[in-house]
Amino acid sequence: MKILHLDCSTGFGGQERDHVAEAVGFLAKGHEYVLGVRPHSPLEEYARNKVPVLPLPLRNNVDRESFGKIRAFLKEHAIDVLVTTSYIDSFLGPLAALSLGSRRPLVIRQRHLMNPPRNLFPFRRMCDRLVVVSDALRLFFLEKGIPFWHVVTIHRGVEAISPERKDGSEKKVRRKNLGLPESGPLLLQVGMFQRDKGHHMTLDALKTIFRERPDSVVVFLGEGPLKGEIMARSQRIFPEQTGKQIFYAGRENPAPYFQVADVLLHPSVREALGLVIIEAIQHGVPIVAFRIGGIPEIFNRMSGGYLVRPFDVRAFSRTVLAVLGEKTGDAPQIFAGWNSFTLDQTVEKTLTLYGSELEHLRSGLGKSHDNPYRIIGGRADPFRMTLFPPGNMQDKEAP
Repeated sequence: MKILHLDCSTGFGGQERDHVAEAVGFLAKGHEYVLGVRPHSPLEEYARNKVPVLPLPLRNNVDRESFGKIRAFLKEHAIDVLVTTSYIDSFLGPLAALSLGSRRPLVIRQRHLMNPPRNLFPFRRMCDRLVVVSDALRLFFLEKGIPFWHVVTIHRGVEAISPERKDGSEKKVRRKNLGLPESGPLLLQVGMFQRDKGHHMTLDALKTIFRERPDSVVVFLGEGPLKGEIMARSQRIFPEQTGKQIFYAGRENPAPYFQVADVLLHPSVREALGLVIIEAIQHGVPIVAFRIGGIPEIFNRMSGGYLVRPFDVRAFSRTVLAVLGEKTGDAPQIFAGWNSFTLDQTVEKTLTLYGSELEHLRSGLGKSHDNPYRIIGGRADPFRMTLFPPGNMQDKEAP
């Protein structure tokens, strides 16, 4: 299968890392996968030596140069599936595809974000199928009137940990190799510095945590527009000595930090799924997170986390302290269900969807926006599932 995936993003976070991981997963199975990105963007720099990249200006919705390059690439390489992600590429890409007439590729719109879109038209009419990363996000679009057959959930996955890491025999990273103090519990937060990631609430929770555990070490991984504001506020509310125990590591690979972390802080207030949570669980790091968006869907299948009421900073800090009190020894702990969200499973499910939709598109049996179940399935929703079935859900707080 030949796939072109477009993303005009100028930022870098879990969504962009996931694009590259998905490309790697498809390439490993013998498929062709190319990422169309803005040149010199963080995504292009991250992907450059990992997967094939097509540089595109992607300036705006009427960028003729990008339209021409996308159309030429689709035609020359006989692309089977065009995947779009963001506002500009999700306009230019479908137009380029539709201009090819009957030879056009299947058009898939991915949605990783819980942010309410300003206009639903591109999600309704400028893609053959809308693929979202969680049932919570799918439910959002169904409530907005998107037909059930048009939007499909495929949970994202991360690369499975190695058998060596699974049995705990992998060489452990030492804190001093990361420039961190070697004593005291290590609290880790991974994510872009933006309002909905909850960095301000982390600082509020740290007031209590440092009072009870003054030896705590805190590491923030990521960049973003609010980083300066968070650093300035931290300096205002914490004494100088405490401030020396808070580290801003920038846009680094989180894997080494997972090996030394005692708990992952995830106070996000708007999260479609949360890949960093899955990565932390696979490394045996306990998580404290708010019960929002698609996060509970992770803990339906995996254990190792504590969910608290959104915006309840007191419960959040109390639960973090309880987790630190429970930890004993340095042996890595692999939580139950650690392999429930693997990259391989995501790629297999995606291939199944693409294959069936390509068959429908090329069969000529109906328009891409028609209900494919109008004859044999009627109004039943074949993709519907119970959002939160009983399972090993960890929905608890410290007393």
